[in-house]
Amino acid sequence: MSNSVNAAAEAGRLILDTADRLLREQCSKELVDAAEAGTWPDSLWRTLMETGLPWAAAPERLGGAGLDLPDALGLLRLVGSHAAPVPLAETLVATALLGEDAAVTTLPAGPISIALPSADSTFEARRTGEGWRLDGSIADVHFANVAEVILVVVASPDGLVLLRVKPADVAMNAGRNLAGEPVADLDFAGIDISAEQATGVRSLQTLEQFLALMALTRALMSAGGMQSLLDLSVGYALERKQFGRPIAQFQAVQQQLAVLAGEAAAAIRAADAGLEALADAFAEDGDAGRLEAAVRAAGVAKSRAGEAAGRGAEIAHQVHGAMGFTYEHRLHHRTRRLWAWRDQYGSETYWQSRFGRQLCAAGADALWDELTRPH
Repeated sequence: MSNSVNAAAEAGRLILDTADRLLREQCSKELVDAAEAGTWPDSLWRTLMETGLPWAAAPERLGGAGLDLPDALGLLRLVGSHAAPVPLAETLVATALLGEDAAVTTLPAGPISIALPSADSTFEARRTGEGWRLDGSIADVHFANVAEVILVVVASPDGLVLLRVKPADVAMNAGRNLAGEPVADLDFAGIDISAEQATGVRSLQTLEQFLALMALTRALMSAGGMQSLLDLSVGYALERKQFGRPIAQFQAVQQQLAVLAGEAAAAIRAADAGLEALADAFAEDGDAGRLEAAVRAAGVAKSRAGEAAGRGAEIAHQVHGAMGFTYEHRLHHRTRRLWAWRDQYGSETYWQSRFGRQLCAAGADALWDELTRPH
């Protein structure tokens, strides 16, 4: 048992080191700028596929690395650290969940987008014999217009189902978000999906659990982005001189950097706690109590990462001064992504309101235990 655990940990470290080196080499400013201008980074994606990173959590029988999904999601910190303009989060999650079904024999070879209906969307999925019919619309689907396949997540009496839809079959209003990432509103006008295009999800049971999983991906990406903000700001403060000495020697700048370090540490720890809770839930094969704990932890991580992004971006730009607002500096690649990710899959207001309602419903007598017990 110990040897297998050590081997898995070593494999995980090797994958992380490989991914860090690859993204550091390939995610140049020129590549990210071109991606934000509308050029799909095909060479970067092909390199990622050659190393197997998007399929890290897919089972070995399908050509993946077979990592547990919580372990593989640790890769997403690097997306934030290097501002990688690719749907690694969506493809990691999609290939892992598709691989849970033994009936799936092949995975999409290209990038995957995930369309998750919100409570206020007009989307509707109806059973039609063995297949499905899709109507209505889903807004703000990330990377939909560059994906090979869009996975539409629907709830059914038997649990969650992933419906594979070709982008060409959907009416799409494509644009870009604040980070320059592709985003589209999808309009499903009576699209029919066959049974062969539908895959059941074993490890998650509700749309809210899927939302929490995707929220955790953004919390992890934000944690990596916050660490990058800190590294850039400390490096700049050590190099930039004012009145004959580095600005890092001024007490006011030191105080700002200390606050930024605290925000980064909080975002990283909250994201780690979310991963730990997810690992517990997956280890118990979908236990309802552990899944709810994982939803809470993911929501806390997303909320805390959003708060850190707001304060951290402000401080980073203050430390960089006018240089930080220029397009030539790479700071904006991080801060704009942090701002964009902050609103994706539930803002701080969404998740904090959810927890507030739960606490109120539990009553005053349960408040102290809920606030102090370990999660």
